[in-house]
Amino acid sequence: MDAQTDPCLVLEHNGHHSAVAAQAVADGASFRLGKMPGCDFVVDRELTSRIHARIERHHKDFYLIDESTNGTFVQTEDEQVTLVHRDRIKLWGAGWISLGEPLHVGAPIHFRQD
Repeated sequence: MDAQTDPCLVLEHNGHHSAVAAQAVADGASFRLGKMPGCDFVVDRELTSRIHARIERHHKDFYLIDESTNGTFVQTEDEQVTLVHRDRIKLWGAGWISLGEPLHVGAPIHFRQD
């Protein structure tokens, strides 16, 4: 990524992928993840809330903000796993997001910052 390019966060889950462009979440807008069909990224799993979490951009960084009942597990590039519940975490590099359940095969969303 060169200095002139706005950052982009790419999400992938079960063959579905979406790019969260910095422009799309600028000025307080957010990108919603959850079970509800109106979410920007739909993950239909038992422990996923209707609107589980959202992604926002602050300056050049992306943050996941959990709004769920069961929390969100995030594994960042350093392989540290954090349970985020009604809080936020900076998404950096590449890693995994699991909505409402610990990381295991089939559950997580892969993310990477381009």
